[in-house]
Amino acid sequence: MKISKISFKNIHSLRGEHHIDFSSGPLAKSGLFAITGATGSGKSTLLDVITLALYNRVPRIGSISKSVIEDEGGIMTRNATDCYAEVEYIVNQKTYRSHWSIERNRNNNLNDRKQEIIDVATGAILESGKSAVPVKNEELIGLSYDQFVKAMVLSQGQFSKLLQAKRDERNKLLEDITGAKDYRSIGIAVFRKFRAAFDSCSKQETRLEEVELLPEAEKKELIAQEVALNQSKLTQKKALDVLKVEIENQKGILKNQTILNANETQQKELAQTIENFKKEEIILKNHSKYVGHSQLISNFEQKEKAFKEHTGELAQEQVKETNILKEKNGLLADASLLLKKKIDAEDFASNLTDFNKAVTALKKEEDLAKAEAKLHEDTIKKLLLDINKDAERIRFYPQPAIFIEGIQPVQEKIDNFLKTTQINSDDELAEREVNLREKLQLIHSVKIALTQYNSDLKNKHSKTTELNASETLVEKHTTQLKVLEEDLKLLEVEVDTLIKEEEMRKKHQSLEAHRNTLVDGEACPLCGALDHPFAIENPVFDAKEAVLKSKTELLNTKRALKTATQTNLENEQKKSKTLKQDLLIIKEAIAPQLVDIEKFSKILRIESIPDHETLQTLENEVLKASQLVEQIKKAFHLRNLLENLSHTAKQWHTSSDLTTEKETKRKHLYDGDAVDSKVHSLISKWAANIENIKNNQQAIASLKTKLAIIAKEKEDFETQLREILKKESVESIPHLKAFILSETDAEQIRQKKKAIELRQERLQTEKDTAQKEIEAFKKLITSDEPLAALEVNYAKMDEAFGSLNQQIGIIKKTLETDANAKEKQQALLEKLKELKKEEALWKTMNGLIGDAAGKRFSNFVQDLTLEQLIGYANLRLKDMNDRYLLDIPTADEADKNDSLKVFDSHQGDARRSINTLSGGETFMVSLAMAFALSDLAAKNVKIESIFIDEGFGTLDPETLNQAITILEKMQNEGDKSIGVISHVEALKDRITTQIRLEKMGSGYSRIEIVN
Repeated sequence: MKISKISFKNIHSLRGEHHIDFSSGPLAKSGLFAITGATGSGKSTLLDVITLALYNRVPRIGSISKSVIEDEGGIMTRNATDCYAEVEYIVNQKTYRSHWSIERNRNNNLNDRKQEIIDVATGAILESGKSAVPVKNEELIGLSYDQFVKAMVLSQGQFSKLLQAKRDERNKLLEDITGAKDYRSIGIAVFRKFRAAFDSCSKQETRLEEVELLPEAEKKELIAQEVALNQSKLTQKKALDVLKVEIENQKGILKNQTILNANETQQKELAQTIENFKKEEIILKNHSKYVGHSQLISNFEQKEKAFKEHTGELAQEQVKETNILKEKNGLLADASLLLKKKIDAEDFASNLTDFNKAVTALKKEEDLAKAEAKLHEDTIKKLLLDINKDAERIRFYPQPAIFIEGIQPVQEKIDNFLKTTQINSDDELAEREVNLREKLQLIHSVKIALTQYNSDLKNKHSKTTELNASETLVEKHTTQLKVLEEDLKLLEVEVDTLIKEEEMRKKHQSLEAHRNTLVDGEACPLCGALDHPFAIENPVFDAKEAVLKSKTELLNTKRALKTATQTNLENEQKKSKTLKQDLLIIKEAIAPQLVDIEKFSKILRIESIPDHETLQTLENEVLKASQLVEQIKKAFHLRNLLENLSHTAKQWHTSSDLTTEKETKRKHLYDGDAVDSKVHSLISKWAANIENIKNNQQAIASLKTKLAIIAKEKEDFETQLREILKKESVESIPHLKAFILSETDAEQIRQKKKAIELRQERLQTEKDTAQKEIEAFKKLITSDEPLAALEVNYAKMDEAFGSLNQQIGIIKKTLETDANAKEKQQALLEKLKELKKEEALWKTMNGLIGDAAGKRFSNFVQDLTLEQLIGYANLRLKDMNDRYLLDIPTADEADKNDSLKVFDSHQGDARRSINTLSGGETFMVSLAMAFALSDLAAKNVKIESIFIDEGFGTLDPETLNQAITILEKMQNEGDKSIGVISHVEALKDRITTQIRLEKMGSGYSRIEIVN
């Protein structure tokens, strides 16, 4: 996986839009580059952009949400309204672009963020959505967020500390570097689970101790007491029931005696009610006698009422007749006034209709002439809107004659202007406009060509200067390389000689024990000599170990310097080649540009290659001529509008005169409004009046006939009633009617009589029943004691019975409580058994991996991680240097010194502490560890973009030089893109390709790519 390009806008302190291309330009050519800048300038922001675009997370904050941006002020640059992060990366030779962005709406609130993944080759969107994109990136890259950060960003400085630290501190650092803090949390969680299980057992045992049970003897005694008390309860219950029955019998006699007393009182009240009802009984008797004549009386009254009503209606119709005739005369007078002549009743409708037709015809002609004049007036107003669009040239007057006088001066003014332009037709105007437009386009083409030409000339000069500087550096590096090769030859010979001398010295020293066994006169087992001059005195050797170490270090430095010089030479040679190719391309581009400029200048009639001022002057002249063409075009348009206006004004004048003529004729015949409605109203009223006269006459005749019939029927009913009055000796018809009740009143009296009879029967039944019950209760009574004495005795016995029940209840409650306590004790024992089982499990787990700080399990896991990490680191060390291999201290070594160990292949695989390494060697090992973590995190994913953070600030110049040489070697061999993040100034001299960040003030920074 390789990062090819990043783009971002308004992220942290880097305000504005920025693009960094790792696949082309200086960063691609170099491969090894530095990210430099002061603390807080935004170096780490570039890494934030990558992880934000891929996973919506950044190392220092975590997952990004609206609240992080809004409340914590993270990600988006202060006072910005939008921001985005975008990264292009290559996986399996396919390029993808992952995009992340967010913006504020018009209410200054954040919208939801936008995320998507695009296939760069096809432009197709592979995935979109806040949650789907990070998952898709993880699938494409093959790394989670944590794995990606560990594989891409190498914290060499942390590994430098890790190498020097003791085991506990080393494991804590390794835990922080790998992010594997879960194991410490698991160890703590196991310890807490064990403590919780232990505490639960202790609490359960305490609860079990709190349960109290009755002694067995006390429990048996309580059961015996309960049995005895229950037997006594049965005896007392029987006696209470007998006494209760006796009390209820005596109460029955008293109750029925009370009923008899009340019955006697009610019998007296009933006798008085019967006496009072006698008058109503007589009224009901008369009603029954005369109720048969009620229909005849009703018929007589109806006819009498109808006779009165019809007599009144006849009087109303006669009054109505007078009013209708009066209305008729009024309508004749109104019509005569309208027509300005007297008319007869027979000709009323025809005269009005003829008058309406004549006035309507004149009004129609008048409205037609007025509408035509209004149409011309509206047309004139529309034309004036166009004519007066940018200035008031002609003012509108409602009088046509006055308005027409104002048109002529404007027409003359426009004609005079057009004569001065010497353009007489639209075709001539269009031709001039096309010529000016073509000339303006030609000027713009010259401008663009001239700008590109000047830019290429400037670029050519810059590239030539850069090429000269590069060729000078090539010559310089070539000379340095020759000098270094000669120095290295001499040093290598010198070092080889020193190594041999030192080996000889050590070999002689190693024969110390053999020299001590030599005896003068006896042959040496090695050489056979009889004399042994060094048997007593040691040979003298010049110890040159310090000189050898110094010369070896100098040899290594010279070799590293040679590698660096060789790399710089190759880089500069590549750069010179590229610059020569760029210059050739620029020269080939300049030639046709110059030809185009000369060709355009010739068309514009410019003698030499123009400058920008000459072109601007020519352009201004063309623009001025274009403005004149626009004025002429406008004048042609106005002239056409004025011709239309003049013609329409004359038509308006004619229509206005005709309207006046028609209006005068119409007013002579009828000077008013709505003649049609007035005529129709008079005709409608006349027709309604004639119909009313007819209806009125018919109504009067009908009422007179009905009155004669009703009078005859009324007389027959009255004759019948007179005969009944005579027969029954009743004074008059009203007296006869008074004997007859309404059916409701008659029914009320009947119901009242029935209720009295029912009450009389009920009282008698109640009396008989009470007397019988008293006799029955008397037979059941067995005691002579009064009721009060019996009730007192019952209360005493009931109280004793209640006390007995209370004693039984207390005993029952005590026994139930003991039974519940027994059940609770059993449940607690079962629960304690389960808790003890769980406690045993967590006790075992705690013994294996648990402790209060989580140290035991964390150390175990980190030892395994360190072992795996050292395996990867040793693979890296073989690529960097063939001398050292890392190893973990043995148990015996750890008791004395638990620092990491190294095998030194240059000293017979001697095993020693890592603390004995020099500064450069320590850096090399820590860098190998950093790359090892990247390999471990990346698993099977090939990582081709790496950023190294921290670790360069503490290096001395010589060690820093060695470190850069190692990185250059790794970059050249693996074709990786390696970025070194640091604020160390010395990096600028060794790593010339840089992404430089610089603070600008107000909390913002700017970014620059320097080569």
